[in-house]
Amino acid sequence: MTFPNPPPFQVVVVGGGVGGVSAALGAARSGADTLLLEKSSRVGGTGVHSPVGLVCTYCDANGRPINRGVHQEYVPYIYRPGGPRYCQTYDERELLQRYETLLSAEARITVRTGTPVMGVRTNQGRLTAVTTPEGEVEAKVFIDATAEGHLAASAGAPYEKGRPEDGRMQPATLTFRVHDVDFSAFGVDTRDPEWLSWKGIKVIWKDLQPYFEGLKHNDGTTNPRDSILCFPDRFGTTLLFNQTCIRGVDPTSEDSIANAKREGEKQVREFWDAVGNHPAFRNSGPIVLSNRLGVREGRRILGDYQLTADDCLSEARFEDMVAACGYFVDVHDPDTGHAELVPIPGSGYYHIPYRCLIPRTLDNLLLGSRCISGTHEAHGSYRVMSSVSAIGQAAGVAAALSSLHNGGNIRGVRPEWIRHHLHQQNQFTEGPRTPPPSD
Repeated sequence: MTFPNPPPFQVVVVGGGVGGVSAALGAARSGADTLLLEKSSRVGGTGVHSPVGLVCTYCDANGRPINRGVHQEYVPYIYRPGGPRYCQTYDERELLQRYETLLSAEARITVRTGTPVMGVRTNQGRLTAVTTPEGEVEAKVFIDATAEGHLAASAGAPYEKGRPEDGRMQPATLTFRVHDVDFSAFGVDTRDPEWLSWKGIKVIWKDLQPYFEGLKHNDGTTNPRDSILCFPDRFGTTLLFNQTCIRGVDPTSEDSIANAKREGEKQVREFWDAVGNHPAFRNSGPIVLSNRLGVREGRRILGDYQLTADDCLSEARFEDMVAACGYFVDVHDPDTGHAELVPIPGSGYYHIPYRCLIPRTLDNLLLGSRCISGTHEAHGSYRVMSSVSAIGQAAGVAAALSSLHNGGNIRGVRPEWIRHHLHQQNQFTEGPRTPPPSD
C-alpha cells in the first residue's frame, strides 16, 4: 500500500504489539481516525511472536481485575463470572486472531503492516511526520508503541537503558513450543477441571527437573538457569518453554539481537537433547522456535515523571492515574539471570500516572508500551502484557482527546477526561471522571 495522498489521520501509532493494538483501539473508540504502522508482516509483538504462554497478574490482592478494557477482549475466557482458579495461559495463535479481528472491526483504524518507520520530521518540540517506504505521514498526535522506544528516540527524546551502574539490561529469552505432549506421562489428568493449576504446573516442572540437572551437571549447556519454566496450553496438547537465558543483549542493536538469537538456538538444542528424552515427548513433533527473540528490557524514555520501585512497592496512588499494574517487581539479574519476584503488598497494585506517558521534550508524542518513563526496577513490573495493554489504551484515549479537543497538545489533556473515556471502554480507573467540555 502507498501513501501518495494519505488520508488525514488524527493519531498515528507506531508499533503493532499489545501496546500498539491497544492504543489504536483506544484512539479509534474515542473518535480519532487512526493509523497503525507495524514493520513486521503481521501485528502481535512479543505476546504473539515470542510468547511466554502465561497471562501475568491482572488483578489486585482480592482478585478484582485492575486490567480490563481491551485486555478483557483479548483473553475473554479468564474474565468469566466467578473466575477460573487455574493458571491463566493463552495460545499465541488465538491471541493474534483476536487482535486482527478487533482491529478490522473498527472503521476508524487503518492498519499498515510491513511498514517500518525510517525517519521522522520534527519542529520545535513537535513530531510533524514519520517517513515510511511509501512516503511521509502526518498527524496531530503520535504514539510510540514500540517496546524499545524507537520513535521517541528518533525524535530526540532522552532515555535510559539498563541498570544505573553499567547500563546492562535484563537477559533475553528464546521460547519454543512442543506439540502432541502426553501429559499422562507426568501423572497429570487433563480431564480434571482443575488440572491446569499452579499445583499441576509444578508437577510437570518437578518431573523434568532431573533431566535438566543432569545436563547442567555434565556442563552440557551455557544456559545459566537452574530450573524448569514451561506452561501447558489450556487445551492440554502443547507445552511452551521459556527456558533460555541470554545475557548481554542490547535490543537497540541489530547485531546484538542476531548474536543473541544464535545463542538462544544453541541453548534450545542443548536443552532438548536432554529433556526431549522424557516419555511425555515420545510422540511429539519437532520443537517450534518462536519467530523472535523475547526481549525484557530496552529503552526507557524519560518522561515528565519517572516511576520507581518505591512507587510500585508502596502501592502508589496518583491524581493523574490512567492505568494500574498488579504484577510483581520481577527483575532478571543482568549478570546471573536469576529473578526474584517481589509481590506488590497490601492492595496488590499501584497506579501509573499520565506523566509517565509523556516524553519530557516532546509536545505531541505519547508512549504506549513498556518504553514509558520508569526506572530499571519499576520496568521489571509493568513490562508485562496485561499492564502494557492498559498503558497502550490510555495513550490511545489521551491521543484522541488531544487531537480532537486540544490542538494536539498532550499536556493540556486532563486525566479526568482520559479516565472518563477509559471507563466508557470498560477499563479500571480510580479518581474523578469528567467528559471533555466539548463532548
